[in-house]
Amino acid sequence: MMDAALRASLEAAYRGTDYCMQLPAGELRLKVDRQQEDDERRLREEAGVKSHWAIVTPCNPGSQALAAQANQERLEQLDAILEEQGVRRIASVNRDPKREWPDEPGFLLCDPPPGLAEQLGRRFQQNAILDGHLGAAPRLLWLSD
Repeated sequence: MMDAALRASLEAAYRGTDYCMQLPAGELRLKVDRQQEDDERRLREEAGVKSHWAIVTPCNPGSQALAAQANQERLEQLDAILEEQGVRRIASVNRDPKREWPDEPGFLLCDPPPGLAEQLGRRFQQNAILDGHLGAAPRLLWLSD
């Protein structure tokens, strides 16, 4: 079980993170609990999202920094799983705007099967993922207690 002070600190960090991806019209930057009409339009038109999306990174499990090579190997494993599952995806980067934490590459999952994003987040020992539905603000979905 996660200590309440640690969870509060991590939640503040995750809420401050920019969840970024390159789309045809340029970079799209998503934030927790910030619903922007233009973001939704771009997710629909440029990323092809029909209803649900999620951002999952396999890097730095439990918010413990790993070496770049270890994170790259985990990213390749996640990509292979998504390919095998036939999930449409776009490369993404979770970015600390203060640059106090390294960028974490991952993927925007476009209309993943129900529960898959959470399952992958847990498999790669993540504390949380960014979960979104068109028509609602992106939310932080905690995977650990």
